[in-house]
Amino acid sequence: MNKTSCKYIELIKKSPLHWELVLNRPDKYNAINSDMYDNITQILNQANKDEQLILLSITGKGKFYSSGTDLTDPAKSFLSDTADIETAMNEGKDRLKKFIESFINFSKILIAFINGPAVGISVSTLGLFDGVYASSSSTFNLPFTRTAQSAEGCSSFTFPNLMGSLHAKDILLFDKKLNAQEAQQRGLVTQIIQKNSFEQEKEKICQQILSLPKGSLLASKALIQKWYIQKLYEVNQHELDTLTQRWTTEEFVEAIMKFVNKGTKSKL
Repeated sequence: MNKTSCKYIELIKKSPLHWELVLNRPDKYNAINSDMYDNITQILNQANKDEQLILLSITGKGKFYSSGTDLTDPAKSFLSDTADIETAMNEGKDRLKKFIESFINFSKILIAFINGPAVGISVSTLGLFDGVYASSSSTFNLPFTRTAQSAEGCSSFTFPNLMGSLHAKDILLFDKKLNAQEAQQRGLVTQIIQKNSFEQEKEKICQQILSLPKGSLLASKALIQKWYIQKLYEVNQHELDTLTQRWTTEEFVEAIMKFVNKGTKSKL
């Protein structure tokens, strides 16, 4: 195991050909905070430059894959009397831009192993992966509207392309939570793995991918990327512009306050 600059991220170099990134914050349902965003971005950019690497897989530790962005830090910024809101928004926008671009630019094989519930950014970016293998216990939820935000992770482009406009709107607009079977039917999941055999099947899938000719595998991925990479840059920028506008609204402040109040009550 290789240490990372963030204690909530494990990078396991299983071999020179395969690295595994593990979201390791199970007590917070693997919610992604600022340090985790920066560290994941750094790892993807590092992996992208590694000449031997073929496969990077991502999974979560504990019951959740990830509950999405940790709203604790934004809540402190937006509800504080002394915080510089504009600076906080610009920093958040820049962090998300770099994070999502590290997925868009990734030239190796990128696989998600969804070990449990997935929420928010951990779902919206799945359209940028090469394979999504989900535990039978997994669920998928994008609460953009409920949190008074808007689509990110290029999901406003990738989801309609994956599943059709109406199915995508059901998730992106109307807060529809999908189980593993529904996610597979809509094209978001490659394969469902039974919960009790998840770890064993995960290893088999990785070995099968690694058995394929490396040059052909990566050349074919490069061809697929070539035709839409510029479009994804454009989508990402438009989504982030819209998202930062949403952060300035009363609706968003109210949603953050509900989040804070809910967290306070749960501690009583």
